[in-house]
Amino acid sequence: MAESKPTLKPELQRPPGYRDPTAPPSAAPKPPPRRRPLPPSFRQPGKPLPRRHRSRRSCCCRLCCWVSLAALLAAALVAVAAGLAYLWFQPRLPSFRLQSLNATRLRVADQSDGTFLDAATTVGILFVNPNRKIVIEYCDGEARVTVADEDGDVDVGVAAVAGFEQGRRNRTVARFEAAAKAVAVDEVAGGRIREGYKSKEVRLGVSLRTRMGLKVGGIRTGKVPIRVGCGPVSLKQGLNGAVLPLCRFSLFRWINLH
Repeated sequence: MAESKPTLKPELQRPPGYRDPTAPPSAAPKPPPRRRPLPPSFRQPGKPLPRRHRSRRSCCCRLCCWVSLAALLAAALVAVAAGLAYLWFQPRLPSFRLQSLNATRLRVADQSDGTFLDAATTVGILFVNPNRKIVIEYCDGEARVTVADEDGDVDVGVAAVAGFEQGRRNRTVARFEAAAKAVAVDEVAGGRIREGYKSKEVRLGVSLRTRMGLKVGGIRTGKVPIRVGCGPVSLKQGLNGAVLPLCRFSLFRWINLH
């Protein structure tokens, strides 16, 4: 009887990427060693060492901090200097008052072509400098005199006022004359002005525009425009020797000080 041969099973092909689960895990590859910098003795002569770059943002922040600190310090020094100067000089504002007021002529004439006013006035304004260490300088100015009426003010003359220097603790009276001729007025207003002049109840106002500066020792400040407004007050007040009211005082036409 013939002997039978055992049959061999064909070996299965392993797919790509197959990994035997029974095989021991392979060790992860080690990273290549980091190259160390050479010591100074092995470097090429004349080659500078590598530098670390600082952030531009940090430099800008430091610069802004220094600038802010310097600005605060400068402001503090200015404030301290201003405070010391104020305590030393003790500056005070000047004051103004109508010293005298008179209308030597105030004539209203009715003509065929309208009503006209002729006027001549004399005015004295008292300038008072209350400062003990500050001199006040006034430039040449211009004064305007008006008659106050229910229907509006009527200009009765413009006069030039000479500038002057006012010393410490000084009182100076600036006098001037203003005149106007053939000023057209309303017939009703002209009648009121005529009757008011007879009774000395007509009211006059004065406006003075000039420039003012200060002098402390040998130092002069710049001159600023000022406006002094007085009245209106009646002729009776100006002629009987009564104390006339203080005048209004403003800087730059909008900063009222009195």
